[in-house]
Amino acid sequence: MLLIATLAAVLAQSPAPTLADQARKADGDTNPKMAVPDFTTTAGNESLAAMLAGSVATEIDRTGLFQVTTSDQVRSLLSLERQRQLLGCNDDSCTSNIAGQLGVDFLVNGRLTRLTDPKKATTGLTLDLSIVEVKSGKRVSSREVSGTSEADLVGRLTENVAALIAPLLSGRQGFIVVIASEDGSVVKVDGTQLGTTPMTQRLAVAGGPHVLRIEKAGFTSVQKQVRVAPDQVTEESIRLVPSPDFIDAYEKKQWGLRIGAFIATGLAVAGIATFAVMQGQAQASYGDPSCPAGAGGLPTCFAGLRASLVSMEDASVRQAAEAMRNRINSQLAISYVAGGVGLASAVAATVLFLIGDDPNRYQSYRGPKTSAWLLPSGAGGVFAWDF
Repeated sequence: MLLIATLAAVLAQSPAPTLADQARKADGDTNPKMAVPDFTTTAGNESLAAMLAGSVATEIDRTGLFQVTTSDQVRSLLSLERQRQLLGCNDDSCTSNIAGQLGVDFLVNGRLTRLTDPKKATTGLTLDLSIVEVKSGKRVSSREVSGTSEADLVGRLTENVAALIAPLLSGRQGFIVVIASEDGSVVKVDGTQLGTTPMTQRLAVAGGPHVLRIEKAGFTSVQKQVRVAPDQVTEESIRLVPSPDFIDAYEKKQWGLRIGAFIATGLAVAGIATFAVMQGQAQASYGDPSCPAGAGGLPTCFAGLRASLVSMEDASVRQAAEAMRNRINSQLAISYVAGGVGLASAVAATVLFLIGDDPNRYQSYRGPKTSAWLLPSGAGGVFAWDF
């Protein structure tokens, strides 16, 4: 009892500087120290809990913003686990007092729980993580990580650890600009959606490490860890790889639009050409009063026939003029219809070209083409098909 009381009294003396504090001042180190002891768990899961603690420590150390003290180092320095047993420390505040004697600024606590559903014969894992500020003994951040298996739980650590330490870096804000190869891609930082591409402005995030994830239906998601320097802009270019099914659907749609645009262009050219030809023929049929005479001595244009009617009343001239006028009206009507079709087709072709895209855009993502060769017996030629 006397030993426990003595240890508790020593640990309660937080104002006195520790050896680690003095060493930090001596070497000019400004990165805060963070201890990651073994996580608590139920019997039979100790090895997994120790492995998870090591993984969390590794993820934090990769940021380069903290001095990480692992559980092995803690035990070798002060036999932390033994002191916790002697003092009966099972909460964050008691553990933080012990960590304070190591010169640690923050302590990462974790508890691993294995959940079993007898009805479904399934097993789930939950890892409760928290960061405690040693000086105040207060919890500054927490995160719950769940997984359906050990591998699934480990795979979720990266983004959750980044989110766990984010509050410690909130005062050191930086910026990130995401440039993705595909518009409409969802941009997530540490599991939180922040927008879609193309992004017209930079994203303000806490300085330090973050897990950037870009997602879009039909494409393989891209996840990478980025480090954002405080007061700096970090640019990340992401290229998404389409799936074979997406490429097939894309090419089918785009070739449909492209063929439709070509057909509309052909109709536009034909309609405008017909309009010009019919207008020319109508103009030639109308002519002028001095147009030459044709068979039977009658003028070959409507203007000439009309002039002849003025000078003389002849039933044949009147009949010829009426027929010529009907021809001109037919030519004009055809030209107007053709012009309307040509104009509408031109608009349709323009729209189809604008909304469509290159059908061969993703051709490079396909596998190499194979060729089948056929050499007929006695033939002088070789035939090949690519598919």
